[in-house]
Amino acid sequence: MDNRLPHNSREGILYGCIIAGISSFLIGGYNVFDIRGYSIDRFGEFLMDYVVIWPAIFLIAFVLAAFFVERIAGMVVGRFAAPGDSVNARLAMNTIVCVLMMSAILSFAGGLAGESVGFLMGGPSVDVTGLADNWPKVWPRNFCIAFWVEMLVAQPAARAVMVRMHAPHVRQSAGPAEED
Repeated sequence: MDNRLPHNSREGILYGCIIAGISSFLIGGYNVFDIRGYSIDRFGEFLMDYVVIWPAIFLIAFVLAAFFVERIAGMVVGRFAAPGDSVNARLAMNTIVCVLMMSAILSFAGGLAGESVGFLMGGPSVDVTGLADNWPKVWPRNFCIAFWVEMLVAQPAARAVMVRMHAPHVRQSAGPAEED
């Protein structure tokens, strides 16, 4: 078993929470910052607004990934990966498929959730047609951002946590070092 990946469902939930948490915070934060037209001068105001919206974005991202996207990505990787492909090749393929699907869905659903929470806080009404019209412009940008966030930040962080969690078991199974 690869110690960089979860070994059971409890670890899988933690792994998914780390990835969804980091990704939704960074990608969703960028989108809210950009769409709402904040500036560096108003960064504190942005953070206060985003702290209210982020839990909804995280929950949507986690549920979507855990119950829908990961299953489809697993089928795609199983269909197109060769039996002799390395774990790294399978991880890269899985990440690309997940990022394609998550960015496509969340480019619309994330905007819908953000606008809905904003509306509940007294903001303008939700513009579903505006979100749909804007999707072809937003999705490619979100894919590019999500791909690099996943490859450089979220996935390595989640794998590092898994390695750290599995380290005591690895040391224990290795047993004491033989003396010469």
